[in-house]
Amino acid sequence: MNTYIEHKYEYISEREISCFFNENINFIKNVVSKFVFSKYSGATRNDVDEVCQEVALKIIKNDYISRYSSEKSSINTWLYIISRSVAVDYMRKNNRIYINIDDLEDFAEQKNEKIDFNFPEEILSNRQKEVVRMIFWEDLKAVEVAEQLGITSRTVRCIKHQAIQKLRRYFSAATKRRVVS
Repeated sequence: MNTYIEHKYEYISEREISCFFNENINFIKNVVSKFVFSKYSGATRNDVDEVCQEVALKIIKNDYISRYSSEKSSINTWLYIISRSVAVDYMRKNNRIYINIDDLEDFAEQKNEKIDFNFPEEILSNRQKEVVRMIFWEDLKAVEVAEQLGITSRTVRCIKHQAIQKLRRYFSAATKRRVVS
């Protein structure tokens, strides 16, 4: 057992546990907040506080303090592992997505349906329409399109770029680009 904990928390009482957490709460909060905010976009400060409480509860409930060994790891490593594990469990529990299996079959059927998109008249050439359709609707790579059309992949990328530019202008989606000198 770590001499720090051994001497300080040999006979663990409520006051001593409180002292332990007062000394280590900043470290726990830092670990939890960095992990939660980097992995979960919808996380809030309340989530961080909840996870910190869960960490304290887990350490006390499972009597982790008495089982800590400095020979295996430092106190910070030990707290880091517990804090991160509890944070993962908490966020998984609260961000569960339930999917009905029957809905997945319907989704698979819809995905296989062919999407028919009519390009605006006389905006794109037949070649541009064909390249856009093959790349975006058939999910082919430029190399695969080039093989089918008998042209180079560089030509396919150029045709795709020109088609996208024409469609942006037509739909007024062209953005002003910032000039960097």
